[in-house]
Amino acid sequence: MKKIAIAAAALGMSLAAAFTPATASADETWPPRKITFVVALGPGGSADRTARALAQRLQDELGTPISVVNQEGGGGHVGHTYFSQMPADGSYFLATSIHPYISNAMLRFEADYTLDDFAFINGQWNDYDLFAVNAETPFKTLGEFMEAAKAEPGKLKVSVVPGSTGAINLELALEAFGLDKSAVSIVTYQSGGAARTAVAGGQVDMTVLAADGTLSIAEYVRPLALAADEPSADWDAPTLNAALADNGLETVPVLAGSMRGLAAHAEFKKNHPEAFQKMVDAYKAVLEDKAFVAKLKGQKIGTEWLGPDRTTEIIKSNFEVLKRFSAE
Repeated sequence: MKKIAIAAAALGMSLAAAFTPATASADETWPPRKITFVVALGPGGSADRTARALAQRLQDELGTPISVVNQEGGGGHVGHTYFSQMPADGSYFLATSIHPYISNAMLRFEADYTLDDFAFINGQWNDYDLFAVNAETPFKTLGEFMEAAKAEPGKLKVSVVPGSTGAINLELALEAFGLDKSAVSIVTYQSGGAARTAVAGGQVDMTVLAADGTLSIAEYVRPLALAADEPSADWDAPTLNAALADNGLETVPVLAGSMRGLAAHAEFKKNHPEAFQKMVDAYKAVLEDKAFVAKLKGQKIGTEWLGPDRTTEIIKSNFEVLKRFSAE
């Protein structure tokens, strides 16, 4: 009987072993032998340059090669769709302008994806819109500009690119001051360069455009406010919400102009949280590498660490703003 019991036990163990996967879980084996970064925009642009620089450094940190592929078209929609169809096992990541392109594509097309299908890791390079007046105007603060707009509706001219976050940030600021679009004369230009030239030359009184791009005309303008979480070392101006607070007004959502960064499949984060955290930790580590940060700054590439929670918060809150204005 003893021999039978031993034999039965041995058989049970062998059967259990037969039905137990021989491979370790993805959490234990990640990273895989190869990782692919999908850029949903064309080669050579800011998102592409950010993705390639990050891939080159991050592959050393992770000890696995990272390749970069471009899937452009439809304002990012083609690339987002391509990424969503790739394996959600941590072998593919979306390294692109994760905002506002994903949100705008969802609002413009019948997308099969939602924001909840992405696990945002970090918004590394953020363009924030700057409210800047021509240097010859008398306005020293955003409050002064808005008071003048209220006193003489339609007299002051503001240049924007139609459909841009700058155009939306202008409307948010006007609303915060209790004004509507008729308080100023909005002059639209099809490029940021043309809109900046207009304010630099005095054809308009103010512009609301990406702060980084406006550095090229810094000597011709006076900054009044920055639509960002924190002030910029490049511009002597308060944040938009600080300017609103100075006037006793309620704050508005921080609407980022363009956020280049990294996202995973939400399914990967849900099913393999430890592996997802490994990528988060590795990404944060490379942005704490002073030599790498200096290299990126030399290439005019942003180096901000927002982390998953703050990045997701910005994108989701901004989506509601974009959704509201897209319906108008």
